[in-house]
This record gives sequence, structure tokens and C-alpha cells, in this order.
Amino acid sequence: MSAHRRERLRGDTMHLATIRTGTTTRAVKRVDSGTSPVLVDLGYVDLGALLADPDGLTKAAATDSGTTYDAATADFAPPVINPDKVICVSHNYGEHYRVLGLNIPESPRLSTKFATALIGANDEIVKPADAHALDCAVELAIVIGRTVRHASDDEAAAAIAGFTVMNDVTDRDLEFQAEEWGLGNIWDRSTPIGPYLVTPDDLPGGIAPTLALTTTIDGRPVQSGSTADLHFDPVHVVRRASRFMELRPGDIVATGSPSSPAHDHGPEAHLQAGQRIVVSIDGIGECRNTVVAADA
Repeated sequence: MSAHRRERLRGDTMHLATIRTGTTTRAVKRVDSGTSPVLVDLGYVDLGALLADPDGLTKAAATDSGTTYDAATADFAPPVINPDKVICVSHNYGEHYRVLGLNIPESPRLSTKFATALIGANDEIVKPADAHALDCAVELAIVIGRTVRHASDDEAAAAIAGFTVMNDVTDRDLEFQAEEWGLGNIWDRSTPIGPYLVTPDDLPGGIAPTLALTTTIDGRPVQSGSTADLHFDPVHVVRRASRFMELRPGDIVATGSPSSPAHDHGPEAHLQAGQRIVVSIDGIGECRNTVVAADA
């Protein structure tokens, strides 16, 4: 990590989020206070606005008081309400390559989502009426903190504001229809993300964190792995993506999943209305979502 990056974050690990407050949203910082943490208002409508301010992270690090909200009852929105880009990496874990029998590519395989796909960490996942093979997958997601294009390793590292949790819900039936490849995981309100953006400073490995990832369905473990198994680390992924597009503050880059429950457990792992999905990454947080039918 560059010296400038360390100075800007002042060595402080922060848990930042965006919450819904009535008819608006607010960027907040989690502060441990008393018996339970509180969320302190940072003066921005969401983390996208905070990151667009060159001094936003420094201001957030220095803010420990102000209007507060109860973290236990907060209504978490996606950390960035309307990111300019949501980029995804396919098949980026060594074990996943081995399970699928795939050759490891020379560079990350990139695809995209839309901002309308994102939902909050505790929001309902609406199962489309014509979706019969929904799968889920926990992913470490990068949140971009500064504009970067054709990045060097140092520039890519400096562009990483932090990490969050993503659940990449996919309709496998639609995904494997050759003429509609890629549509299986971009439908509206399909992708839980959050609740927190965590800055890298004290995460094991920093900007290339070594963290355990898990998924449960109704309390049953269906997926586990470690970001230590990432073939292309976050710096490599950001550098590669910046070759093709300008990455901007608030952009999301999902780094891939260690496997998928359907691949490991078969069709019985396909999501059904009423099920509770929890995807978790140590040191960052978890998304806890219930699947509901489209007509619910």
C-alpha cells in the first residue's frame, strides 16, 4: 500500500455503511459505544458521495460523534446506492477451477451487473416466477475509492477504499441458455451487498486480505472457502478492469466465488421461497436475506 494511502486513512480500520432513514439515506460509521455499536452520521447521502469527496475517508476517520442511529435496528441500503459500474470476475478461486475442470485463464474474466441488481444486506430476494434454478454464492467485493485508468499495481492498490460482502444470486437455467449467457445474474433486485464497507488497514493481508467466506441456507452450511485461494488478487483485478474502463469512486468490483452451492450440492441447493440465506466474510460482515416469491 502506498505511503499516501496509509496517511489518508490514518491507520484506522473503519466500518462504513449506508442506511435508510425515512425517505432518505445516510452514510454512517460504526462506533462501539457502551454495550452495543451505534452508527454515526457522516454528513453524506451514501458512501458513493463520501468516496467522491477526496477528503471523505479522512473526515470519516475523524468523526466519532454526531447524529446516531441504532446499529441493531438499522435498515441497511447497498453501501453505494447508484454505482457507476458493477464489475464481476468469474471463476477466480483455485479450488473452483479444479472442481469445474477449467483451465486457469491468463487474466481475470470480467462481466457486469447493473446498479438496479443491488439490494441491502437484509432485504428480501425476490424469486422471479420463471426462475427454477436459483443459486447463490458469497463474494468478496472491492469498493473503489478514487478514479483510476490504466493503473499500475501501486495505483490499483491506492484505488481500493475497502471491501464488502456480496451474494451473487444466479438463475442457472437462464445462465446456461447459450443465447442468453450472462443474463442469469443481472436481473433487478437480485444481489444483496453490504452491510459494511471495511477499510483494509487491519484486515489480515490488507489490500489482499486472507478471510474465511461461508454460505448457509436455513442454517445448513453449503459453501466455504478463503480469499487466500483467490487466483487473481484484488490489486490484479482492479488493474485489469482499469485497462478497459475508468474506475470511479463508488464502483463495485466483485472478485468471484470459491464455488457454488448448486455445483457442490446439486439441485437440492436451489433457492426456494421462504429460505433464509446468510453469506458471511470474517472481519467484514454478512448479508442475511429471505427468498420470497415474486407475487408475495
